[in-house]
Amino acid sequence: MKRFAFILLCVVTLPVFAASVIRQAREALKKNQNLEQTAKTLLAEADKEGVKHADRVECLRLAAECSRKLHADENRKMFLKQKADTTRFYAHILDIFLRVGKADSLSRTPDEKGRVRPLSPRRVRDMLMPYRNNLMGGGKFFYIKANYAEAFRFLDTYIRCNELEAFAPDTLELTDTLMPMAAYLAVDAARATGNYDGIIRHATLAQRAGLKSHLIQEYLCTALAAKGDSMASAKALTEGLRRFESHPFFFSHILDALASQGRYAEGLAFADSMLSVNDTRPLYWYAQSLMLLKLGRDRDAIDACDSCLVRDPDYVDAHYTKGIASLNLAVTYTETACTDLTDPRCKRDREVIQSLYNLAKLPMERVRELAPQDTDRWAAPLYRIYLHLNMGPQFDEIDRIVNRH
Repeated sequence: MKRFAFILLCVVTLPVFAASVIRQAREALKKNQNLEQTAKTLLAEADKEGVKHADRVECLRLAAECSRKLHADENRKMFLKQKADTTRFYAHILDIFLRVGKADSLSRTPDEKGRVRPLSPRRVRDMLMPYRNNLMGGGKFFYIKANYAEAFRFLDTYIRCNELEAFAPDTLELTDTLMPMAAYLAVDAARATGNYDGIIRHATLAQRAGLKSHLIQEYLCTALAAKGDSMASAKALTEGLRRFESHPFFFSHILDALASQGRYAEGLAFADSMLSVNDTRPLYWYAQSLMLLKLGRDRDAIDACDSCLVRDPDYVDAHYTKGIASLNLAVTYTETACTDLTDPRCKRDREVIQSLYNLAKLPMERVRELAPQDTDRWAAPLYRIYLHLNMGPQFDEIDRIVNRH
């Protein structure tokens, strides 16, 4: 019997306590006293188990009212040119939106008896609309200060107002001309903090801002890939290549994806298709040479490198690929060359091998000249080239470099 009475007491006490918290909060709001602590108490109460559905909604709504009063205090200080806290000024505005939004969402779910009693859309709109532009201001404020995580919260909330039923009649996505700029800043802030979901959420709207759209598309591709959505990432890369053909990111990543899967023939066809549209871009010639190299078509790879270097003589990757393809030819020819010194073919084969190593020497030395710090690329090939060409001083120098690194 005592146990039953204790359980009954717990069931009755929780709602009573919630009602007490609500009553005290209304009194604090009326007196404009102790509002920060009052908001904390209300939020804690709303999270407790056993609190009635309607009381949860009211706790959240009253917590938002506390934020409105606190914001008004900071606003008054600014108007009177008194010392004010700009960060708190904006933080209270964000709290208003987050708390009202949560209350509105909760009010649209069934209560303990299965009833749905949503907050009045007009009441929600009237409470939020006066502060909405300040969300954009807060986003810019934190963005300029490089506090990108906080900037994103403001900008994200500004944009997502259009998801609230209270703002449905406003059709903000069509009428608010600032939303694309907010989305652009939100995407950049999300990129700075590795917030891939934020990038994906706002990238489409951000494109409408007309600012660095190619980078927005690049960030979207990166975010989709990081989230493991390979199909969506591939689609975004293709769309990026279609819209921003001159931006190398999209072409390079499509080619890298094919190469990483060993689909070199498809990679070659892809490079060829781009060359058929525009044969002036060194990147496409280099891509063709790389796929030809992977397919073992070394002579064709050298020809493609030459086409690339005609258009860009300092294209270091093309020099490297040409050097490697020439080395491959030299090694392959050596494997079947005549080794009988009495056979006239022996001299001829040695001359051919010598010419192939010389063919590899010039582009690989150019790689060293263009990228002197990249010893991992040119040191080992030059070691082999100088050894076979019997270039003593050059070999000694490269030997020391190889041993050091």
